[in-house]
Amino acid sequence: MLLKNCFPVLLAFVALTFVSCKKKKSDNPAPNVQEETLAFALPDIQLGKYNMAMDSSYALKVNVTSKMPDAGVKVMLSVATETGAIPLAQDPVPDTKTPQFTINLRHLKPLKTYEVTVWLSSLGNTANVTTHQVFYITNKSDQ
Repeated sequence: MLLKNCFPVLLAFVALTFVSCKKKKSDNPAPNVQEETLAFALPDIQLGKYNMAMDSSYALKVNVTSKMPDAGVKVMLSVATETGAIPLAQDPVPDTKTPQFTINLRHLKPLKTYEVTVWLSSLGNTANVTTHQVFYITNKSDQ
């Protein structure tokens, strides 16, 4: 008699356990798409060497050489005097989804040399960051 009373309760318990442990499609997150490691080139620049600007601005061409992330890339830029490392404020560089773009360096003082550091990071995967590329640029105008 006890078995007749306990059997439905036991059966309900097993059924609830089975249903609660079953995974639902909505529980599974979308698969994490692996991005290619970011890489870029500065085609008109000699890295680690001194480059010339003919006035207070310079159009810096950037080519993303890896597959462009679907979400695009964030561009980080640091410009500082070669001696003293005094920062030179630059306009913010907008995020981009195009593999070729231009960064406009501005406010370069005459006959001064600046250390410029550029790097990119993926907007879809914050761990996907390029290595820094460093070069020097001198405004050769005398005005």
